[in-house]
Amino acid sequence: MSKIDLTAWPLRERGTYFEDHVIGRSFDHHWGRTIHASDNIEFSTQMLAFNPEYFNREVALERGHRDEVVNPLLVFGVVFGLSVEDLSEAGGPFLGGTDVTYHRSVYPGETLYARSTVVDARTSTSRPDTGIVTWHTEGRTADGEVVIDFHRTNLVRRRPAEQNLAPEFEGYAEDFIPGAKFRHARTRTVTDLDLNGFTLLVMNSAVGHFSDGAMADSEFGERINFGGMSLSLTIGLATQDTSGQAIREVGMTDIKFPAPVKRGDTIGAATEVLDVAADGVVTFRHIGVNQRGDLVVQVTRRVQLKHRP
Repeated sequence: MSKIDLTAWPLRERGTYFEDHVIGRSFDHHWGRTIHASDNIEFSTQMLAFNPEYFNREVALERGHRDEVVNPLLVFGVVFGLSVEDLSEAGGPFLGGTDVTYHRSVYPGETLYARSTVVDARTSTSRPDTGIVTWHTEGRTADGEVVIDFHRTNLVRRRPAEQNLAPEFEGYAEDFIPGAKFRHARTRTVTDLDLNGFTLLVMNSAVGHFSDGAMADSEFGERINFGGMSLSLTIGLATQDTSGQAIREVGMTDIKFPAPVKRGDTIGAATEVLDVAADGVVTFRHIGVNQRGDLVVQVTRRVQLKHRP
């Protein structure tokens, strides 16, 4: 079985550190998120938030709204989530928040954006490897209207003394050089829900992915992950670093699954640039590796990227 030490690959860093959070600095978070009616219903029902305004249009209209109302806690969660990559992805727990204000109702189909400003930053007396940072975050619509704002505080890690980092790049075709290699910062643990949910979502009827009984006496002894999910997860972990400027996906080849993925496995990913064509089509080789260093996915992928303006 192939073993790969991903720590030997230069890291495509994500997130920021305590030293980056100078009082007064602002972050315009680059993601936007359209909230759909399905998001609202799923969130509200999973949270047992049975306010009919969130899932009954007739009630919402009767109460003076133009549509179903997006659960305000979903609005909070989405705007908070949009800020995480810039503020707290590198590590440090959410300590609390104050002054959450909903300026107006949000409705399905609206797209939210976020902006945060550092309002306080101080060292932690109990944990010298971290600092305590407070931000003021605003959630806005596409036309700039503020719909929510709040303050939140996190522990934020200090920058490590030494890191093997890949060069910074924006993801245009010109940024990629054949032979370049880098690993991606995010990893993901495969859960029991993944084994069932994704397999059944795409109507894959192979019982080895969702039936304990069928797999009890197999060579694996338990259910294994659908290879398509392992492939999708590996490419997903690489996506922001490789195709944030994508025009379209061109295709894939050389897909291999050297080892099975099981529930509880944590998958990390790394990428090698194989070719860059004049039309912006970049050929990548992505690998997925579990927490034991086993190679679980390999794929060659072609993506057409935007040229630098």
